Amino acid sequence: MDELKAELVSLSHEVSAKNTELESSRKELEEKTKEYTALNEKVQATVSKLSAISSELAAVTAERDKTITALALARSGLDKAEQEITALQATKAKLDSRINELNDAKVSLQKDVDNLNQQTDNLKKGLQFVREGSVVFRAGEVLYTSTLHSSEDTANVQQAFRTIVYNANQGIIQKLGVENKDLDVLWIAKADVDQAMEVIKANQGSDIIVRISSSGNFIYGEPVIGQIQLFPNNIIYAKDSVVYSEVVDVGRETQQTEEAVLAFLQKVNASAVKHGILPDPIQGTVGSMSGSQLYDTINRAKHYGGKVELTATARTDVHTVGPLNIEINVVKVQ
Repeated sequence: MDELKAELVSLSHEVSAKNTELESSRKELEEKTKEYTALNEKVQATVSKLSAISSELAAVTAERDKTITALALARSGLDKAEQEITALQATKAKLDSRINELNDAKVSLQKDVDNLNQQTDNLKKGLQFVREGSVVFRAGEVLYTSTLHSSEDTANVQQAFRTIVYNANQGIIQKLGVENKDLDVLWIAKADVDQAMEVIKANQGSDIIVRISSSGNFIYGEPVIGQIQLFPNNIIYAKDSVVYSEVVDVGRETQQTEEAVLAFLQKVNASAVKHGILPDPIQGTVGSMSGSQLYDTINRAKHYGGKVELTATARTDVHTVGPLNIEINVVKVQ
């Protein structure tokens, strides 16, 4: 019996110990459950927060991409705008330069007008007489022709050009019968003079023909407005070279012979012009022949009668500026 009691007591202690252990395990389980629940709630909160952050990140990323695109477009527009600004600034600079040139030209032209008015007044005072409506110089009429050699010495070239203009002016004074030899009766625009000088400078080492002609019809009392023409002065015919030759029928009568010789001379003139000699703008001629030489040629041709060969040869070297001075040989053709 005692053994049974002892065993019961022992079992009772063991049960009590197990109960205590069970209670302890239950409490530990409750704590772990609470800890798990708290951790799970934390995980859920973190997941929710992560989802919100992910959504915000996607929205921000999309906004950033839009911003990058907009920035690229803005930079492209800025580059284009900068290019347009640069182009506009260049255009403005050109326009400013052109305005300055036009202002300078305006000042120069005004000086020319003032000078021309002054020349008009001086010329009217210096003329010995005035014949209303009488044309003194016709449009295109050569006032003066000379040659100059273009070289590196700009000062000498300019002086030579001024001398040509001066001589042209003196020739006009002489023709008009003006007593005051210091008058400027010839007017040439400064722009034309400057342009001519540029052409002359660009052809250094060359002989250049300077021809000053009347730009229009001018009557007594008006200043003469001249225009400048420049030509290279080359040798067209060497001395004794044939200018033109032709077999013609001069007939037996004086009138027929004269007509044949004059027609021949016209062909000589045309051939010389074709080869490069400058003709007179009004007359169209490149030279002249004395009356005695003409009649001598006619008489020799008439002496032979019928068909003769007329040959015009250059008496001297003939340049572009002319004049053409010829010798005419007459040979009977059998």
